[in-house]
Amino acid sequence: MKNIYNSLLPKIALFSASLIWGTSFIVMKNAVGVFPTHILIALRFTFGCILLSLIFMKKLKKLNYQYILSGGIIGIFLFLAYSMQTIGLNYTTPGKNAFLTAVYCVIVPFMYWIVDKTKPDKYNISAAIVCIIGVGLVSLNGDLSMGIGDIFTL
Repeated sequence: MKNIYNSLLPKIALFSASLIWGTSFIVMKNAVGVFPTHILIALRFTFGCILLSLIFMKKLKKLNYQYILSGGIIGIFLFLAYSMQTIGLNYTTPGKNAFLTAVYCVIVPFMYWIVDKTKPDKYNISAAIVCIIGVGLVSLNGDLSMGIGDIFTL
């Protein structure tokens, strides 16, 4: 039984997470047709805030000015990122939006290099090259231009 727990459960969890993540783009594409972009984002994050506040109510008592300030700064950047992604979804397909959103995974080691001076390894560089090719194949039109939705998403 222990072997099943070690091999099957993580696979089910990974499959479930990717299924939820992937289908959320289709749900959001339908939702942007009904709600204005920033109202939709406000609804999503208000619901998430309430849910997490209920789950972590005891930890909220430990909040101080520095946590609120740091969280506010991060929140501004998160708001800008979700706004751009959701605006982009208005003008592109859910599949393109999901692919272009996932580009952040490849960008992180290069941003970390700026902050920590730790150079990306050959795997990071290879992934970046493959990602750039993928972005080109997914987003570039016949005249090598990109649609406005793809630009906002990137």
